[in-house]
Amino acid sequence: MLARLIPRRVRVLCAIRARNDAHAGERLDGTLRRLWRSPPASVRRQLRAVACDLEAGPVTLAGLDEVTHVLHAAAAIGFEQSIEQARSANVGGTRAVLGLARCAPRLQRVVHVSTAYVAGTWEGSFAEDDLDVGQGFRNTYERSKLEAELLVRDAARDLPVVVARPSIVMGESRTGWTTSFNVLYPLLRAYRRGLVARVPADPGGYVDIVTGDYVADGLVHLLLDASTADGTYNLVSGRAALTVAVLRDLAAATLGLPPIELDAERGRTPEGIGALGPYLGVRTRFDDRRARAVLRPAGIEPTAPVRAFGALMSYAERAAWGKRPQTRADATAMPA
Repeated sequence: MLARLIPRRVRVLCAIRARNDAHAGERLDGTLRRLWRSPPASVRRQLRAVACDLEAGPVTLAGLDEVTHVLHAAAAIGFEQSIEQARSANVGGTRAVLGLARCAPRLQRVVHVSTAYVAGTWEGSFAEDDLDVGQGFRNTYERSKLEAELLVRDAARDLPVVVARPSIVMGESRTGWTTSFNVLYPLLRAYRRGLVARVPADPGGYVDIVTGDYVADGLVHLLLDASTADGTYNLVSGRAALTVAVLRDLAAATLGLPPIELDAERGRTPEGIGALGPYLGVRTRFDDRRARAVLRPAGIEPTAPVRAFGALMSYAERAAWGKRPQTRADATAMPA
């Protein structure tokens, strides 16, 4: 998001979990060094880091009188956290952000970053207006994110709110660049190393992969475009979502390895990817017609995962699956 907001010359107040403002500044500088080897001084002048603990109850921030737009992207994303931990971060944190938004007299918009997987175990189409449809949940993350969305939907009565629901976010479509090698990456890395030959999975299940540039571009547009209506937008690959079987074959062809055997009986998941196991049998298709109708006229469209996969794996290999990361600037400068 910063890589896209900075060129627009906007000033950004970065609320960061930290011991104090100095520590928040150090964390922000670390983020900037993921974008540039030596961040330009002009960039740092556009940003102000403040320490903020959203789980500490009602919070205040200096400078709210200048804030016009709020992007809430803070969350605890672990799949194995207790429900109390998940609710503290994802529901309590959202409540705190909405409270801050209500204290910003110049507020124009709040964008809450949710997840398409609030759909939980729902089978069939899940539309952008769908939320609590009686679904079950694979983990406390999904449940807490749905509860957070319920808070946001209630806040829409007095706040200008937009909900953005990405699916499984991977690297940028042209370069594969990412700072986060989670969700699918551990399985793919284990497969690349010859550690996985068989996975309990439903070959016909859907794996909705979306590239990071589509999500970030979409979030910027939803945040800053005044003509975009409030509401919920699924930032997903939608109709281009892969089945588990197609993803298996795509990975084999891209990495030059024998295809993984898929076991529909869904026995024990290989070591290290247990939390991912339930996502290899998803029977949900995400309807993203509203998002496409809003973003396509702005030139923002999802790249089909089958087209982006080569770049994703190429960068993962160059970056040693996160051990030798490149800056975004360096990755962007390389040939596609």
